[in-house]
Amino acid sequence: MTQAKGDGFALLIASIVFLALCWVTFATRVWVRVWRKAFGADDWTMLIGIVLFTVTASLCIVCSFLGSGQLAVDIPPEEQMKGVKRFFIAEFFYASSAVAIKSSIAITLIRIAATRKGFTYIIWFLIFASVAAAIVFIAGIANICHPITTLWGETITGSCNLKLNSNVSFFFSAIEILTDWSLAILPAVLLWNIQMKVNVKVSVAMILGMAAFASCATIVRLRFLSLYSDPKEFMYGTGKIGFWSIIELGIGIFAGSLPALRPLLSISFFGSSSDHSDAISAGDEYNRPRTKTGSRSRDIALDTFHQLGDKESDGDSQKYILKETQVTMITNDMAGTPEEWEKARVLGWKKNNQF
Repeated sequence: MTQAKGDGFALLIASIVFLALCWVTFATRVWVRVWRKAFGADDWTMLIGIVLFTVTASLCIVCSFLGSGQLAVDIPPEEQMKGVKRFFIAEFFYASSAVAIKSSIAITLIRIAATRKGFTYIIWFLIFASVAAAIVFIAGIANICHPITTLWGETITGSCNLKLNSNVSFFFSAIEILTDWSLAILPAVLLWNIQMKVNVKVSVAMILGMAAFASCATIVRLRFLSLYSDPKEFMYGTGKIGFWSIIELGIGIFAGSLPALRPLLSISFFGSSSDHSDAISAGDEYNRPRTKTGSRSRDIALDTFHQLGDKESDGDSQKYILKETQVTMITNDMAGTPEEWEKARVLGWKKNNQF
């Protein structure tokens, strides 16, 4: 294998770092969601995304030792063939992973805005647009060469149109940027009329919208997509393109998991122990069954008291007997709307939407 150099070395380091960071973040996310009893479709979708990202990053690590980011003159022909083939395969996993990550972030917003149909329609449209763009991208790169083995030199009688690779990549990146920024703006609009402190509202909107940082990597990646057009230096272009692709997916997974980690701030080693108990009790309360009026029952045990037996009761054995009675008073706390209940489960909000 060729030693990782230049852009290939940067690709290697980025792949390793983001693999570790994303898996630690996702594992913590799963633990929090299970603790909050709020594990949902967005978590399953993110699981698919991180598995596909792992395959993508693993292929990029292999490519970094097969000449990625280096000129063709410095790469042995056999290794160059292997590198082109593996990076070509990685592109399929990259697009699939990007769609899964975007969908997970979108589904999180859907869980929060479940009762606001206008928002849910917009979010579902963004998911559909991302999926459609990925299908176009995958179909495009699958047909850049006929037969496809011509791309990495296994077949020498075929033909290739690497310009098609650049074009579908530009199209896919443009849709991804659009969906990223839309998903970043929607949380602020969604929380506009929510009753909570302004600083809390801003912080929550920023956490939910941090996935937009992934679009910054996508924008930078656009600069290098034209490198696909040079068939002789395909591996040289994979260094920069692969590097920014890994950063894009890694930031998406990390930032997309941050909202789920919000309840960690209520644990005692982040704050007071009372905050921890409040968070747990709030979580338990949100998991209690509701009454038909939308309220939850809470039993409040009063002090026991003693009652003197009735002198006129039947039988002498009942006279002057001291009776102990346990009295329980049942009160109802309004639980709020189903939307607020889901917000509390997904984001770990306390009662009254306070942190």
